[in-house]
Amino acid sequence: MSHPQIARRRLLQGSLGIGALAALGLAGCSNEGRGDTGSQVENDAVELPTYIPYTGFVPDLQGENGVSDTVLRYPENPTAVTTGPPGDGADVAIFALTNAPASPPLGQNAFWQELNDRLGFGLSVALVPSGDFTERFQTTVAGDQLPDLFTYFPSGVPGLPSLLRERAADLTDLLSGDAIENYPFLANIPTESWRSAVYEGRIYGVPIARGAQSSPALYRRDDVLSELGIEGDVDSWDDLLAIFQELTGGNAWALSNVPMQLIRQAHGIANTWELGDDGTLVSANEDERQLDALAEGRRLVADGLVHPDTTTSDNQQRQAWVVGGTTRFFEGTFAAWPNLANLPTAGDMRLGVVVPPAIEGGGAAPIWLGPATHNLTGVSVDSADRAAALLDVLNYLAAPFGSAEHIFKNYGLEGVHHTLIDGDPVLNDKGQSETQLGLKYVGEGPWVNYVPGKPDVAQAQFDAQSAVVPTAIPNPASTLFSETQSRKGSQIGSAIGSMETDILQGREPVSAWTEAVERWKRDGGDQIRDELTEAYEQSEG
Repeated sequence: MSHPQIARRRLLQGSLGIGALAALGLAGCSNEGRGDTGSQVENDAVELPTYIPYTGFVPDLQGENGVSDTVLRYPENPTAVTTGPPGDGADVAIFALTNAPASPPLGQNAFWQELNDRLGFGLSVALVPSGDFTERFQTTVAGDQLPDLFTYFPSGVPGLPSLLRERAADLTDLLSGDAIENYPFLANIPTESWRSAVYEGRIYGVPIARGAQSSPALYRRDDVLSELGIEGDVDSWDDLLAIFQELTGGNAWALSNVPMQLIRQAHGIANTWELGDDGTLVSANEDERQLDALAEGRRLVADGLVHPDTTTSDNQQRQAWVVGGTTRFFEGTFAAWPNLANLPTAGDMRLGVVVPPAIEGGGAAPIWLGPATHNLTGVSVDSADRAAALLDVLNYLAAPFGSAEHIFKNYGLEGVHHTLIDGDPVLNDKGQSETQLGLKYVGEGPWVNYVPGKPDVAQAQFDAQSAVVPTAIPNPASTLFSETQSRKGSQIGSAIGSMETDILQGREPVSAWTEAVERWKRDGGDQIRDELTEAYEQSEG
């Protein structure tokens, strides 16, 4: 195993708007009411890994109250924080997700070859596009083909707790409490993200932390607005609507997608679930203000302010529209900002984030806080005898920002995959292609706002998050699990999501939402509510 040089002391996008169905009970449920699969009491009894923040990295801008640390320029002279290769010298196979085009195979990939040399073993990676991940994961499990390490989402997989009990190694004894000291860069992962790794009272994975980065953001092209003499900050929904109208015409549209998350936030609709007066969780689906929010979204489409191909396009295409200037607004998450800034057509593009204007006036509305965990990495039960060594590999991949391990993992070799420009590793075409092995979804430390060669972008990220994240509204069920949600959530969520699309496109009246919600409740929504409420009550004691 590798030996850290530091002391061993004490992780359903809607077709009209990315994450638009977060309010529909499809997102943010990662460890909810157990049904027959255990109780929340068991989960809360688990001693989570001790949080030991890494102190060898000092950001340029210190994040507080949920805001991510920010770096304007990459730290000088990155040094190694491990000695010797990680693991036990045996090859490691990984099943991972990706949001990028497939990288060249090992024989044609200098980065992958160098990575294997540094690891001291052969790393094989089976990459699956995120949109196909759940289906491929279930197929892989059914075929008993899970490799040594596998990524998975904390919701959306039927019967996940029992699946993990049967197919994943129990990592509790290796990670719980001070045992995490053996993996100092995993100990650097915030405590809240570890809650999503606990099922049936045991720890079954290593989280990829996100939090604020998964929070929704409506991006605007500040450079375009500035050229047109338009002030992007608004005090009311009518002001924002006027900007949308002014920026639409000819072959340009204001919006890449219908910003339903911003509209719902503006209407004061809860972040997926909220606690009712009687102590029962209430789905945001049932909020009467949904009808007003849908009417606003429908109006944007009817007035031609949204790109007409949004329903038949994917998220990458919608991002390309806003960066290319075809559209001027795009709703995504804070995590999308570096990707937007790094697109080949980005140039000197300047982005800003719209603060939701309260629909009834009186200033800004709070945004929704994203879940603390994006995905997790588990160890196959067939590799349980190597669990300690495999966690050492994950510890290596989670090496902190500013280290030699981090800069290589993300930017490859200088002169081959990136060029140092004022100390920043700026990827070239070879680097953009070869480094896309999905490793940031396998092992990763806490998120740091940073865009190579663009300190102004990192500063803008920090400023935008500082304005909205400290007051963001969490989902009270974000670290709970519902068995019914895992088995029926995708199906019933897809049905109500289709109704949303039909309403926004004018194929169904806004009033059709009410019946769609009733069907959602009958087909499993009420059972999900009951399971989440039970788990919430157990957690709150």
